[in-house]
Amino acid sequence: MNLICPVCKTKLTQIDRSFSCVNHHHFDIAKSGYLNLFLTNNNKIHGDNKEMIQARTSFLNMDYYLPLKERIVNEIKKIKPQSLVDLACGEGYYTKDLPAINKVGIDLSKDAIQYASKHDSSTQYIVSSIFDCPILEHSIDCMTTIFAPIAIEEIQRCLKKEGHFFCVFPAEDHLYQLKEKLYDTPYKNEKPQRLEHLSLVEEIRITSTIHLKDTKNIQSLFMMTPYYFKTSQTDKEKINNLHQLDVTIDFYLMHYQSL
Repeated sequence: MNLICPVCKTKLTQIDRSFSCVNHHHFDIAKSGYLNLFLTNNNKIHGDNKEMIQARTSFLNMDYYLPLKERIVNEIKKIKPQSLVDLACGEGYYTKDLPAINKVGIDLSKDAIQYASKHDSSTQYIVSSIFDCPILEHSIDCMTTIFAPIAIEEIQRCLKKEGHFFCVFPAEDHLYQLKEKLYDTPYKNEKPQRLEHLSLVEEIRITSTIHLKDTKNIQSLFMMTPYYFKTSQTDKEKINNLHQLDVTIDFYLMHYQSL
């Protein structure tokens, strides 16, 4: 994979368990296999914390979102990429199964990257901002972003000509039944706007119903949504009274290509 130095932006070369550039900036691979290329001068927590990662991992490992992952994998298989970068990869639930020979997963959360690296040896996981990717320009066949902000300038910079970009957004009916239980006036999601500067190849909608069998799974799902940060403590406590729930999962999988 074509990595660049976060300090001087020159190409990184791997020697044993470290990477270095021509200007002698060195970055060691951690024992668990990840690479930290995020430059910071403080100890503030960056990215998702351990509590959020545990909730998301607990929920995703139950494979409630397996229909989405399988569709993403099948669509990427059609283009047969040699290189792939998963932006905002989190703990690697999707990343580990994405079909490419050379894979990189990037996330700002060190805790998430540590977990991903321990559970997936097929991918080079990197702690970094997706808005300042340590990736050589125009060197990547395919990039993905699943439930995260779109770093469009970096995607354009890193993709090869006619390279592919896949992104996932919640569709209108996603988790509507959960919102009905939490809010007096539940609302549907707005349809995401199409990205500029990339060519839309296909818009795929994936809809299914899942059965959440206990309060813990419902809480884990809730904690991995944006609603968790926007909901009052009084409404959050309503989750404790939910012991099972049938809920719609509804996604847009968008396939774009660079111009």
